Amino acid sequence: MRIYVCTDFTGHYPVGVSAVIVAESEGEAVNVLESELIRIGLEQSDPVTVVELDTAVSSAHILCDGNY
Repeated sequence: MRIYVCTDFTGHYPVGVSAVIVAESEGEAVNVLESELIRIGLEQSDPVTVVELDTAVSSAHILCDGNY
């Protein structure tokens, strides 16, 4: 399995958003995320972007630091 992040979907409020997705591929990650967003009432009008994280090296990824 691979790990992906998304920070460009439309949330409930006009603040930063972020999601972590575990999936076999980028396409599956997009589908899983879009399905979950629909489930919680956030169907997207624009496509979401997912970025795969490199799990071969130690790293930190700040998804949302609270700076608006």
